[in-house]
Amino acid sequence: MYMRISPKHEEPAVLAELKRLITEHGGPLPVVLYYESSQKTLGLSDQYQVKPSPELFHRIEELLGKDSVRVK
Repeated sequence: MYMRISPKHEEPAVLAELKRLITEHGGPLPVVLYYESSQKTLGLSDQYQVKPSPELFHRIEELLGKDSVRVK
């Protein structure tokens, strides 16, 4: 699962909430964060894998903006 993080969302409070969402929805799918400002990707460790669901997608988009999450 890929999550795009725009420069305005690179704040400690937003990233802490994202971490909370990821840990609440643990599962088999690896998570990769893409930071737009530096154009870098960061693959998270296995402890931060998720189970994709419509609720998780909705909550991530509320936090990071529309079209900020994809499963590839």
